[in-house]
Amino acid sequence: MKIITDKNGYITSIFILLLLIPIIMLTIIIIEEYSHDTNNTIQTIESEKLKSKTEDFENEIITTTKQSLHEITLNIITTKKSLKDSRKYSKEYIQSKINQKQEKYKQDNININTQIKTIDSSNNPFKIELKYHIKATTNNTNIQINKDETKLIDITDNKYPVYDPLPTLKTGAEYKNNQIHYQDKLEQYLNIENSNAYQNITTPIIIKKCPYEEYSHHGNNNQTITNCLKNHYYHNSHDGMCILCRLENKTHCNHYGFETFIQPTHIYEKAPASIDHVLLNDKNTQYEGNIIKINNQTVLYLDNGHKTKYGL
Repeated sequence: MKIITDKNGYITSIFILLLLIPIIMLTIIIIEEYSHDTNNTIQTIESEKLKSKTEDFENEIITTTKQSLHEITLNIITTKKSLKDSRKYSKEYIQSKINQKQEKYKQDNININTQIKTIDSSNNPFKIELKYHIKATTNNTNIQINKDETKLIDITDNKYPVYDPLPTLKTGAEYKNNQIHYQDKLEQYLNIENSNAYQNITTPIIIKKCPYEEYSHHGNNNQTITNCLKNHYYHNSHDGMCILCRLENKTHCNHYGFETFIQPTHIYEKAPASIDHVLLNDKNTQYEGNIIKINNQTVLYLDNGHKTKYGL
């Protein structure tokens, strides 16, 4: 190879070198920019994946809570054994199911760790309050989601029905085909005159929220109250008990609860009031109501307060 040694040759070499330097620098910049864009793209994809998977899992938390309450209440009405601490028991029950569900997300390189903090009553008796902490990370990046959440979870989902444990716990009545068959159990439990008005009654036991939210309209026509009784709907009540206290076989609770009608089978002028938290109350706090004729076959016994509440 001929080495350029003349003056013009040195000048040419320097000129070529000066031309190459910016080209090399530009190439490096392009490579770095491409690498940066690639990394950003990967980060964005992973971030969106983590966000989506976390949202999916939070939906699973809600579903798992509903399923757990369904199973817990079904077990109680079957065994007729109440819980000592329904909040603690429910929290641990839900946590055990959540722990199992977290494992399947590891297959997608997603690590989810959820801690159920509390489960409690809410201002809406047909919803329970669930508090949890969730942390989600990926194996491929340092991206993470770390947050505390509070959810109000409906207890009237038809897919996961929640059962009222109070009738079986208080009276020992039998559960069969989503109904409670009292036979003579409620009659024996009652401690005031004309208790046999509730002999051989059968009622549904799934908690359903009454769709007629203006309760005073129940008395507007017989169709409304008849439909309410037929479906055994539950109603907001300051005196009624919340679902968590019902699980503990309590008679009173400090939370906003619900109540339902228990329809009698015999007719008297007066008999024990046809409200569940009255009939299933402590024996010394049961009270009577006056007859309310719905139709020729249907009556209720209500005190003045409940008569006014339901417009009857």
